[in-house]
Amino acid sequence: MKHLTQYIWILFILVNFFNAYLLRKKAAEFIEESPEKENGYKIIFKNFLIYGSIPWIIIGIGNTFGLTESVFDYFQPSKMNPMVLLFHFSIIVIWILLIRFIFFKNGAKFLENHPGIIRVNSFGNVNDNPSENTIKLITIVGIIGGIIAMSMMWFVAIPFPK
Repeated sequence: MKHLTQYIWILFILVNFFNAYLLRKKAAEFIEESPEKENGYKIIFKNFLIYGSIPWIIIGIGNTFGLTESVFDYFQPSKMNPMVLLFHFSIIVIWILLIRFIFFKNGAKFLENHPGIIRVNSFGNVNDNPSENTIKLITIVGIIGGIIAMSMMWFVAIPFPK
């Protein structure tokens, strides 16, 4: 019998769709107030689902076709498994596209104009409409955190179960 972790990617995709559903539900009140923004919200949801699912689909392909043993393989890119490298490459491409959107295509302003998508919780105060600069800061901090995590995967040998 295959290890349960071979199918965890399905759960990650379901969580991605559930999060998109929650975003859509939250955005509905903002769309009701400003119906002209509905197309912008649709673009956000579509991109959230597409880009948020790509890494998990890669894991699914790797695990389903026996190119990887489990999700734990993806934490060890230094073993140079092609599917694991593709997974990491996809994340880097998504980061590059995110940076391009946020900083060079007025994406931060676009998200500021579509409240409810980015939520900032500061000491119990929830802000559904952070500023353009706050969105840029969140993006920078998030990508730096991702780079640190990915670097650890490359350079720290972490033992995982077989």
